[in-house]
Amino acid sequence: MSVKGGRGTVEEWFRRRGLPLVVRRKVVGAALLQRSTPLLVFLLALDPILSVLARFTDVPQAEFDSRVANSGYVVALLGLTAAALIVPVFLGWLVAWIMRRASKGVNLVFALVVVLFSIIGLPALEHATGLRELLAPTVGINALTVLAVLAFVYTGLGSILAWALRAAMRQFRLVGQLTSRALPLLMLVVLFSFFAAEMWQMAGSLPRWRMWAVVAFLIALGVLFLSAITSDELRELGRSRRDNGVVTHLAGTPLDGLVPEEGLGQPHRVRFTERANLVLVFFFAQALQIAVFGMLVFGFFLVFGALSVTPEVAKAWSTHDLSRGELFGLHLPVSNELVQVSLFLSVFSALYFAATMTTDPVYRKSFFDPLIADMRVSLAAREVYLARWGDEIRHRHADNR
Repeated sequence: MSVKGGRGTVEEWFRRRGLPLVVRRKVVGAALLQRSTPLLVFLLALDPILSVLARFTDVPQAEFDSRVANSGYVVALLGLTAAALIVPVFLGWLVAWIMRRASKGVNLVFALVVVLFSIIGLPALEHATGLRELLAPTVGINALTVLAVLAFVYTGLGSILAWALRAAMRQFRLVGQLTSRALPLLMLVVLFSFFAAEMWQMAGSLPRWRMWAVVAFLIALGVLFLSAITSDELRELGRSRRDNGVVTHLAGTPLDGLVPEEGLGQPHRVRFTERANLVLVFFFAQALQIAVFGMLVFGFFLVFGALSVTPEVAKAWSTHDLSRGELFGLHLPVSNELVQVSLFLSVFSALYFAATMTTDPVYRKSFFDPLIADMRVSLAAREVYLARWGDEIRHRHADNR
């Protein structure tokens, strides 16, 4: 029976799948610092881009309107926005990829450099370039951020967050599938609402804080629905892991070939922390699909509304003068009324997609069943991991008492 990986390789595989609480060994010392480095690099790249973007858009209304008329300004604004979404994720992934292949000594030195630059170097650089006015508060905030990242990694939340970012990138590969299969049918449902004057009156008259309250209410409904679905599916998977055929799910994993000769024996009881980790990962996997779909719908309505609804028509529908569009403090080259309508319809559409993804056979096969298959692999791998190294783990815990 061929052995594909030792215990360390298997535990790293679990962490990369967002399941650090399945692993029965804590990350401490230099390993903790090194595992925190990709997330620190992500934050290092994101901070200056957001500072430049805020400086780019924090201008009076009249000046912003004149700048939007310049196509070069619009292109630069879109470029900065795209950079804020892509560059930090790419650099974090690149650093993680490089560190997996570098020696421990090189990784430790690089991690120390990143920590020092995060606390001292970046605040000093931003202060020198005028992006930050006060140096000492920024140093303190960055030091607390580094400590928070280390705590994230120590508790396992860092692995879950890293997995979530990788999963988000994988979900963007499904944009074509989402656009071709889910978006057209949904447009038939909500497109008429977009052209309803009552929709513009309702959404356009709400202050932004109240619109966010409406969005939060709809998201809460979606969370309750996903929580119920997740609980039911994991309960069913828990019953299926009693089937000895789970070994077939391990092909291509580090646990392929690691099944003990005497077999797996009785299924191991899932601890509360493990169940919470499994539920969180499964929930995030669904939520990311839904979030990507919601962003697609939001972008569609922004572009579609800018092309098809003139300012005069939007003013007539909303029954008041249009105001400047803004989202998360960033000024947009569209009206605030269009932003509000697009935001409401995108969240409603995401809620509709969440329901159909698990109940409609076509949607379930395309978007939900792959998540179930992935979770089945994780549960099968856990059984083999505990069957092979369970005695070693128990003896070590007994020695530490």
